[in-house]
Amino acid sequence: MSATAAPAGPTLYVTNGNSDNIAIFTITDTGDLIPLGDPVPTADQPRSMVFSPGGDFLYVENGDAHQVSTYKVDSRGRLTLRQKIETAGYPFGIALSPRGDAVFVTNLNDPPSVSSFAVRYDGTLEPIGEPVPVGNGALSARGVAVSTDGRFVFVGTGDPFSPDPGELTTFAVRADHTLEFRSSAPAGAGALGIGVAPNGRFVYLACGVSDEIMPFKIGHDGRLTPLPVVRAPDLPVSAEISRDGKFLFATSHGDNTGTTKGVRVFKIQADGTLRPVASDPTPAGGTPVWPALTPDGRHLYVTNEDTSGEVFGFEKSNTGALSPLANSPFDARGQFSMFQSVAVRG
Repeated sequence: MSATAAPAGPTLYVTNGNSDNIAIFTITDTGDLIPLGDPVPTADQPRSMVFSPGGDFLYVENGDAHQVSTYKVDSRGRLTLRQKIETAGYPFGIALSPRGDAVFVTNLNDPPSVSSFAVRYDGTLEPIGEPVPVGNGALSARGVAVSTDGRFVFVGTGDPFSPDPGELTTFAVRADHTLEFRSSAPAGAGALGIGVAPNGRFVYLACGVSDEIMPFKIGHDGRLTPLPVVRAPDLPVSAEISRDGKFLFATSHGDNTGTTKGVRVFKIQADGTLRPVASDPTPAGGTPVWPALTPDGRHLYVTNEDTSGEVFGFEKSNTGALSPLANSPFDARGQFSMFQSVAVRG
């Protein structure tokens, strides 16, 4: 299918950190990615991104620029820059409240912290309060997620290059969107991606150095009760959950051996525990970093944190098994996609 084919279906967005751009694609009914216009130039090193609930705005972190950018999204999925706002430190993870009225950003270090931003009526951001420190400062603040009822924010502290155990910290969200420390739960080494189950009962943390996915039950007061841990070699980055709450997808970034890189799929049981769908990961490029599902759950896309500039596409079965699309991989139209580097609107 040519790049000039008529748009159909939802749109997919990829941040390319080394190319300083956001590539936009229309997703066809067969799962193919069709470029939608030219890649959108950005500030230095675009990384994590998140859509507003209605898909009208896209919030993108720019790591080396120490900024968060706000884009207006038109009916076709094209982007118009509305705002660039400075962050307190080096931004890493980003999350949005369920109502779309607040954005939360982790600052990697100096010190590790999480910042709150209120969303104005026009979609732009306003800093609220001071950044809240996370952990003891020895490890960096990485992933961030919000509970489904908007009452709590979860922040992981860890380092993908350190064997030191991390933490998963719960903050209560005040009425003005500022955060109040509630509790911390011990976690494995190298805490990275965080996923919250759609039913609001469970939260999952990918621990890259200890090769674990750690499930927790969320209490009424936000306190976390650990559930049985599952192994996820090699260097799991994500803990993305399907919109129906049935599956969790962990991208294994891999070490230098490259023997177990790919996407691991876990079935989420009724009690929140995880069961592997397959014994081995599904290959997804040289350094798979982040997955994103289409709204109907039929197709999964995975970005790569390397210079290959590729997005791998899969068809997902009802059992969670992944099959490569016929035309995969697709050109990412840039290089070095990173944490939270792919998102689907639609």
